Amino acid sequence: MFTITSELNQDDIVQSVKLARAYYVDLINKSVKPHGPTSSLCMAQVEIEVREYLRDALTRCYGLPVSALLAKDTSTSEVIGFAVILGGNCPTDCGINYVAVHADHRRKGILREMLERVKSRFTHIGLACDVDKVPYYESLDFRVTGHEAGQVTMTWGLDRPGASMPVLDFAQNEDIIQATSTFFRVHGHKAESILRQVAQKQELVNQYTQGYATKRISGLNHHEAV
Repeated sequence: MFTITSELNQDDIVQSVKLARAYYVDLINKSVKPHGPTSSLCMAQVEIEVREYLRDALTRCYGLPVSALLAKDTSTSEVIGFAVILGGNCPTDCGINYVAVHADHRRKGILREMLERVKSRFTHIGLACDVDKVPYYESLDFRVTGHEAGQVTMTWGLDRPGASMPVLDFAQNEDIIQATSTFFRVHGHKAESILRQVAQKQELVNQYTQGYATKRISGLNHHEAV
């Protein structure tokens, strides 16, 4: 059994970041192979971003309209899922920035319940996901609207093409900079080549996702578009 709560404390953040680290491949908006050469860098990126958004939800240290939902095991109070929700420039808009559920607790309705909670608070919800996740979100009445950074963009509720959400700028984040420096130190002269290869693969993913989204918007179903 599980319960959904919007209450958050520091230990919840630690547990949520641990989940984010475990499922970073699902959370990052890049094409990443587990244990690949950039895995440590991507893992650090997801871990740091989730941590900082949750810190803001708890302390308002950055002042963004960010909130969180947690799924907890009722018998242990362990965090088994979380969602990071960014409020939009319009108070009835939001975006799902990150969402994860522990593998041992999937197919129990946890993500569905978290999204229902978000739907009860907002009239427009935006998110981005990989192509293979689209049918799941469509089953929850989300619709394909486009593509961004190799992912399919989807919305629920009112049609708001111009909806936007303020986000944190991690370009100067010290932990991100440190993770990048570590990557270059570990891989030495091969680092630039590794990043070029990753960028080339990402471009192929971007092209595929763009094609998929275009087909879906034209009226094809998921199986016809993949």
